[in-house]
Amino acid sequence: MSSPHESLEPTLISDGWTVADGDDAAPETPAKPSRRRRRLTGVAIVAVLSLVLFGISTLLSGGNKASALAGHPEVLRQGCTWDKSGNYVQNCKVWSKSMNKFVTVQIRASNGSDKGVYLLDGMRASEDRSAWTTDVQAAKVYDGKSDTTLVMPVGGASSFYTDWNGGAGDKGTVIKQETFLTSELPEYLAGNFGVSRNNNAIVGLSMSGGPAVTLAERHPDQFKVVQAMSGYYQTANPIGAAGVFASQTMVSNYTNGILNMWGAPGSQQWKDNDPSRNVNKLKENGQVLIISSGNGFLTPSELAKLKPEDQVSAIALEILSAVSTVLMQLQAGQSGASVISLPNFGGHTWENWGRGLADGKEHVLDALKSNPPVTAKTQVVNASGAKDPEGSTKATQAAVLAAKASPVLPQSASESAAASSSETTEESAAADSTDPSGDPWAPGAETDGRRDHRTDVDAPVPTPPSEEQAPTESAPAETTPSTQSAAPTTAESTPAEEAPRWRHHHDEDYLYPSEYPTTTTTPAPGA
Repeated sequence: MSSPHESLEPTLISDGWTVADGDDAAPETPAKPSRRRRRLTGVAIVAVLSLVLFGISTLLSGGNKASALAGHPEVLRQGCTWDKSGNYVQNCKVWSKSMNKFVTVQIRASNGSDKGVYLLDGMRASEDRSAWTTDVQAAKVYDGKSDTTLVMPVGGASSFYTDWNGGAGDKGTVIKQETFLTSELPEYLAGNFGVSRNNNAIVGLSMSGGPAVTLAERHPDQFKVVQAMSGYYQTANPIGAAGVFASQTMVSNYTNGILNMWGAPGSQQWKDNDPSRNVNKLKENGQVLIISSGNGFLTPSELAKLKPEDQVSAIALEILSAVSTVLMQLQAGQSGASVISLPNFGGHTWENWGRGLADGKEHVLDALKSNPPVTAKTQVVNASGAKDPEGSTKATQAAVLAAKASPVLPQSASESAAASSSETTEESAAADSTDPSGDPWAPGAETDGRRDHRTDVDAPVPTPPSEEQAPTESAPAETTPSTQSAAPTTAESTPAEEAPRWRHHHDEDYLYPSEYPTTTTTPAPGA
């Protein structure tokens, strides 16, 4: 078996990086060369070394391109250490200026692509290692064939992965998770692992399920696709706020959490961070939402691993999440967003989420491959010529309404009566002669002043209009926000919406054999 780094170019490895030990056998000792051959060999070695050193110095002086090494999971980046879970997972210290501290991020490099998958932890996130390396071997689910860089930030318990207005807890801990995840960490990943800033997915569960969706909604230029498992999505209401307060208090003793995080419940900031209220952003930006939850019925393996008191919480938390998930599916579907609902079972446990991660992998990789990056948004101006903050939304809505509206607009009762009274007797006679059988739906027949337009809902969809009736391409641009609401939404004028994508998944073993030991214990539920 060849070494994983046998083709690694030495000139691309910057100082401080090392390569994982391989199993290459030592070469055989060659025969002793002559004195002249030894002299020529020495000169050649000096020349080659000089060229190599010149190349390295050129790279280092030209924007430090050597540090932007993409792929090569076997190369340990500077300042990182190998994690004991194996699978080429590195523990890297990333400086956060906003929080004034180093944040540990566990990273498994891709095999050469610039794709990244961010994996957020749960409510009880540890400050030592991510549960994606202890309770679910994510690097085995997203193995080398996936060709993605796994990004697993450590810590963030009770933070909801957002920027807090004030300090958390008695110590007033500064929490700026959104700034770190969307600004500071991407810069580090681009410079050290070659991860793109706009070719990423984000995955969240339990506490981080809703925030993962919010981060995708607020940063579409960074995340093309979001997967949420067993999350809680309707937070901008008294029940949701009470749930946030209870979880923060019980887990991290953040008695001032909801006030210092987003201010008083019911404020605009709470609405801005409610993923269900902003789900239309996913539609506007062409992002994909993959969502799932268990059914609350514990599996035999979950029952065997959990204590009786933990079994109760695992059931209750997952039932609450299932209700919230169904509501989120309906809200996302009504918005027209691309929603993939994954069937799942079990309780509020890492066994459930490991299964969900494996089932969603195919959809995540498809979205990263197929969806174009959101690099810029269309901006229109208002009547005064200044930029309109809602310009992008208005332009998108106008285009959608124009595409859905039938070219044959239905008339009101007054318009229909006026049209009938204005027609001459000669035109009526000509219409009658067109259809000797007397069929009122025949071509050329008229009903309520409209041609070829059926009003019964069970009738077939009318044929497309002629080119004279079709609207011009400039129609959407001329549509104003005040007239958009008048666009028809009746059954005969609006085509049926495309059903959300759904695929059936077969159960399969998503963990692969490995030479590294794995942790089999199951933590307390509600992570």
